[in-house]
Amino acid sequence: MQQLVHIHGGNITLAAKKYGLPQEKIIDFSANINPLGPSEKIFQAITSNLTAAIVNYPDPDCTELRNLLSGYLSVDRDLLLMGNGAAELIYLLVRIIGSKGVRALIPVPTFCEYGLAVLSQGGEVITVKMIEEEGFGFPLDRLISLIPQVNLLFICNPNNPTGRLVEKAAIEQILETSARYGVLVVIDEAFMDFVSQRARYSLIKAVGNNPNLAVLYSLTKFFGIPGLRLGAIAAPGDIIRRMNTAKDPWNVNSLAQVAGIAGLKDQEHMEQTNELVNREKAYLFAELQNIPGLNPLPGAANFILLNVSDSGLKSSKLTELLGRRGILVRDCHGFSGLAGRYIRLAVKNRPQNEALLKAIKDVLKGK
Repeated sequence: MQQLVHIHGGNITLAAKKYGLPQEKIIDFSANINPLGPSEKIFQAITSNLTAAIVNYPDPDCTELRNLLSGYLSVDRDLLLMGNGAAELIYLLVRIIGSKGVRALIPVPTFCEYGLAVLSQGGEVITVKMIEEEGFGFPLDRLISLIPQVNLLFICNPNNPTGRLVEKAAIEQILETSARYGVLVVIDEAFMDFVSQRARYSLIKAVGNNPNLAVLYSLTKFFGIPGLRLGAIAAPGDIIRRMNTAKDPWNVNSLAQVAGIAGLKDQEHMEQTNELVNREKAYLFAELQNIPGLNPLPGAANFILLNVSDSGLKSSKLTELLGRRGILVRDCHGFSGLAGRYIRLAVKNRPQNEALLKAIKDVLKGK
């Protein structure tokens, strides 16, 4: 089996050591987390439940959290399974399918853990490139032609790192073809909460009506709790039952459950988050467009993919020079076809975005 390498952003500890800076002096644009951070109600809930959450075992079924999420997503609670982040559920899903052998189809560039999960079970990955010159559009026809050759298909929507959305009509064509060949289609909607007109694109409500559809959901990004790890999957009942049997008994800790419940109840914080992200993404995108040598790609999520090919610097060098200034960005060398030419930037608040823009301008001017 080939070596499996997990490459992600958000490693503040490593960055602080590498650049010789205290962690509090680093602004992290490498991880796409809610710029407002967690709701104040999350902190209050954790504080008031701290003793009980630590001295008692967590609820293995995440009963209250699952009930609340069921209503929020409009999905039958029996079709939901909670996980220690969506990543755990990706590996768990592939593992239960792996007994029959896994052959997965994945459009790239995209989140690396889909392919790594398949390879970890000795499976095979078939990739389909999203064409850069076409703005990384969804390769619908090419995917459909390959569906008969696989038993699993991953689609990230909106896609990480491009931010591109896939229309429902395209996914419905995928589902129709996949049903004929018994292929499970997994839609990762980890960033769907950040999408304007979410209902127009999300497929999670359709899970109960499609025996070959599963949808991943993340609470860590939109609710700002990546350190607690919390995700979910909506899938047909037989898949949920098999995953529930195969998972660790207490895979979601008590504090994560408390945080998820409090976050889902704070509608005001959700609205403030989307207002801030929409405003700041527009600002950041426009400012990046005005910097010579930089070409940002429009996207629907809370991050921007930035082509730096015309800047005179490789993405790795630009990442390093920004890191020395306390600005941590995501070098996209770990994404298929993007090495050397792209970085990814999370959308943050105005002072932080201004600090990023100043650092980029200083680096490009050689200061």
